[in-house]
Amino acid sequence: MDRMERFLSIWEEEGCNMISMSCKSHDEYTASSQFITHLVGRVLGEQGLEATPIDTKGFQSVLRLIETTTADSFDLFYGLYKYNQNSKDIIVKLKESLGDVVNKLVEKEGSDSELKSCL
Repeated sequence: MDRMERFLSIWEEEGCNMISMSCKSHDEYTASSQFITHLVGRVLGEQGLEATPIDTKGFQSVLRLIETTTADSFDLFYGLYKYNQNSKDIIVKLKESLGDVVNKLVEKEGSDSELKSCL
């Protein structure tokens, strides 16, 4: 117990707020916050997005997201995926959500939409 208390005190001294929770809750929160953040940042990073002269605050946030998530090692990202069973569900939900948004665009544009081939 003494060793664990010493370990936890390191984080407390750095100003971290320790929150007691079950492993299940921790993994659910981690997948729906850390993993989704890293996943979206890496997906957007694959787009090769760069700053432009007309960037909005939102786009600047996107670029910061890409920068912060891709600055971490791929091994960290992989660990968030591999060691959390909820991460796979996040990937499935993201793919479904992208499909839903594309479907709404296709519906709005009509039957001649070029996006139909993306579905």
